[in-house]
Amino acid sequence: MIKIALVDDHQIIRDGIKKLLADEEDIAVVAEASSVKEALQILERHAVDLLITDISMPNGSGFDLIKAIASHSHLKVLILSMHTEEAYVRKAVEMGVSGYLTKDISRVELIRAIHAVYEGETYFSDAISRVMMHTMIKKARRAGDFDKPSEQKLTAREKEIIRHILDGLSSPEIAEKLFISHRTVENHRANIMNKLKVRNTIELVRKVLEMDFWEKV
Repeated sequence: MIKIALVDDHQIIRDGIKKLLADEEDIAVVAEASSVKEALQILERHAVDLLITDISMPNGSGFDLIKAIASHSHLKVLILSMHTEEAYVRKAVEMGVSGYLTKDISRVELIRAIHAVYEGETYFSDAISRVMMHTMIKKARRAGDFDKPSEQKLTAREKEIIRHILDGLSSPEIAEKLFISHRTVENHRANIMNKLKVRNTIELVRKVLEMDFWEKV
């Protein structure tokens, strides 16, 4: 059972999320709060696996909350916010959040993100992924010189998988698009991560942008 705490200063948002998740047998909203102070109190009283939080709240932000719970190393954080500005996204990534969703996502994507983050992956909705990509491209172009790994180790299929990852597709979506199994996609992703010496999708995107061949992938 994935135990979730919701933090949002709008009751209607919290009620909406709970309603969307009500039929999920392996997900339970066990606590909710409308402020950073309340959130810290409920985290003392409830065992939680995943924190879903907004950024803008009265008397403190979601970033203040993330900083305050840094000692809860097991607790994964998923931001759900209307903010898509680069500064917000960059700060969230720097603070180590496991995912960032915009409030216009579907129920299906919310559930997919919850499962991905719970299983140790990162998940960013399309709008947030585009902001991250734009930021990384700007940074790569400003840097000028890179430590460029060789591309010869990557197969044509692995490059194809990377291209779809850059497009923001999940492993199941890539599998469906390429008419291969989900397990095959995961094997390719593991091989890619190993070859490029990266640990997650964010590092993978950053590494590809730093490589000579990234525009051709």
